[in-house]
Amino acid sequence: MAKQKLTFTTPKGTAMYPWLNKADFQFDAAGQYKVNIRVTHEDGKALADAAKAAAQEAFGPKAKEAKMPFKKDEDTGDMVIVTKSKFKPKFVDSTGQMISENNVPPIFGGSTLKVAGTMYPYSAGGNVGVSLQLAGVQIIELSEGSNGGVSFAAEEGGFVAANDNADNEDGAAYNF
Repeated sequence: MAKQKLTFTTPKGTAMYPWLNKADFQFDAAGQYKVNIRVTHEDGKALADAAKAAAQEAFGPKAKEAKMPFKKDEDTGDMVIVTKSKFKPKFVDSTGQMISENNVPPIFGGSTLKVAGTMYPYSAGGNVGVSLQLAGVQIIELSEGSNGGVSFAAEEGGFVAANDNADNEDGAAYNF
């Protein structure tokens, strides 16, 4: 079996569980950069068809058993495209201009992104499949993240936390 090397670019979609600013080490000691992109089935159909064609070409009749890099979002019914890499991706803004590594903003779930990279058919441990290796990210719209859904209105006359960096009268900052 000859390994194929095909490039891909996802359609514009919503980032889910992004680990793009730093690697996730929870299930891989080497770390992985990853993001799932949620798109409509219509928008994701061309990429899904390309992955299926790559599996068919690489594995022939065994392609029906191949694990694919997409799944159904149970909440919305949309397609979720799964991408990952051991290497930090390159970033561009919505105009296609490269963003230097030290200027990449924090990327949270809910951001609108496009992802590009290489599609690899693989055969390992008796399993066959197609993976999408993340190489680049286009940031179209940033989500500001969340505070876990917790917010309260101000209450008059209640407890006010001390500012740890506030100076007292003699100019010294204390944090007890």
